[in-house]
Amino acid sequence: MPDYRLFQKNQTVRAVNHVSQDQQDRLAAAGYKVVWDVVNADSANAALLRYQQLRHDEGNAAQNFATDSLFSSLLGLISR
Repeated sequence: MPDYRLFQKNQTVRAVNHVSQDQQDRLAAAGYKVVWDVVNADSANAALLRYQQLRHDEGNAAQNFATDSLFSSLLGLISR
């Protein structure tokens, strides 16, 4: 499974095979910034979908942590 590097400029995200340095250089010259270094996927489209899932999971991590902390505090109060 190839590795992809993800670039973003404004709202546009592009996935480029990790070994395609010429494509990466062209995107960087066009003002794209690396937003994710390595995504393992079968294709560029699959890499974009995986990136979307990773970002979603990353966004939920803080919320899940806060929810878990709240529940553990409540359980601690109830058990007293």
